[in-house]
Amino acid sequence: MSFATEQFGADKHMAKGVKCRVCHGVDKNNPDYPTEQTCIQCHDKKALGEKTKDLPGANPHQAPHNGDCTLCHLQHEKPENYCAQCHDFKFKIPG
Repeated sequence: MSFATEQFGADKHMAKGVKCRVCHGVDKNNPDYPTEQTCIQCHDKKALGEKTKDLPGANPHQAPHNGDCTLCHLQHEKPENYCAQCHDFKFKIPG
């Protein structure tokens, strides 16, 4: 029997050869929680802003009160449109 499994962001990172320690540090018993600084080591924030500049409503990568990538891009669970807590933006968030 096979089950379809949803791939989360962490799965996609692992498939590209990114080791857990890149985002969580070397102490497996006390892993670091990734911050924006962790993410922008590999992901260019300016390029992300350019990629999403034409989204309807606003650009989530250039929001004045944005700064924590993991608010939307939850790597070990389904992504969340964090902006929708206060705004009516219909962003589709990739993992």
